[in-house]
Amino acid sequence: MTTESEYISTTLIDSILVLTLNRPQKKNALTPCMYWALVHALKSAQTDDHINVVMITNSGDYFCAGNDVGGFETLADTPYRERPGFNFMMTLAEFSKPLVAAVNGSAVGLGVTLLLHCDIVCASTTTQLSFPFVSIGLVPEFGSTALLPQRLGYQKAAEILMLGKKLKAAEALELGLLNTIVAGDTLYHQALEYCKAFANQPRGAVLATKQLMKGNEVQAIQQRIDAETQAINRLLPNLKLPEKS
Repeated sequence: MTTESEYISTTLIDSILVLTLNRPQKKNALTPCMYWALVHALKSAQTDDHINVVMITNSGDYFCAGNDVGGFETLADTPYRERPGFNFMMTLAEFSKPLVAAVNGSAVGLGVTLLLHCDIVCASTTTQLSFPFVSIGLVPEFGSTALLPQRLGYQKAAEILMLGKKLKAAEALELGLLNTIVAGDTLYHQALEYCKAFANQPRGAVLATKQLMKGNEVQAIQQRIDAETQAINRLLPNLKLPEKS
């Protein structure tokens, strides 16, 4: 069963919910409506006993270009905790069921940092991860200022986040940010196999193991997301977008 909601496609395959970013003409940049659709889908999946696993993937050859910056001005007067992007980050950060990402093509900004909250990340050979936050005058978001140093060490994280380094798929795999790299035409199948493997495990044991592995991280990461968002709000007036060619 497949449904469409403002550029987000949802497909239920047995106990696997597949969420597809479906705005390829805009490199799957996320709009407020897309964020709310993702929040609704994740919250519904969280409480649905028939759903064991969620996969996030994309249509087209670009995974996600991050935020659609065209919507920044319309949200300027909205308290940040009521904004759709903030609610999406908080919802995904505390999602307790297995999350698998199938990343076909490049990911930028939030399109990259959301991967840090997934349990398995499969990528195509064309995937490139870009962290442009500081380069445009902002700070990284989605808890990445805590998660990346934890996983890579401070110096490597500083090189990536403060200098806006781009990572090709092979380097991201070597750093442990990806689980596997496959050709684009086999990516969906590979990610689905991971989902099926999760679904075939005893659900209670999977959920308990994820909770134990996360420990107290969820609350700490949500607090970091809040702090990062406040810093972004302070810096937003000086946002430096790249010139269009």
